Amino acid sequence: MEYVVVENSKQAKQTIEDIHSKHASKQAVFVFAHDEWRSDDVTQQTAAKNMTAIDQGILDQIANVIRSRDDELMAKMMSVGADQKLALTLLEELKKGKLVICQRD
Repeated sequence: MEYVVVENSKQAKQTIEDIHSKHASKQAVFVFAHDEWRSDDVTQQTAAKNMTAIDQGILDQIANVIRSRDDELMAKMMSVGADQKLALTLLEELKKGKLVICQRD
């Protein structure tokens, strides 16, 4: 798993294009943002992957309905391989308005 912190959607798009150009097959790439609308928007603009129950687990996805946004993001980042310490560090970057790109091999 590789995580990249970027400042804006333009950098996110370039990072994802770079990831896709380096690999013959499309890698699973996720975009995380603290604001849910921004996360959806950047995911759509960059052709990143939407997180599904298969990626996260059905119980975690159901639990996200009642979790705070911070808890939801922590659960999602941990479900794609981040340990708790890394997820907390990345969450702090998200709170600053940055985006996190996660590449799953």
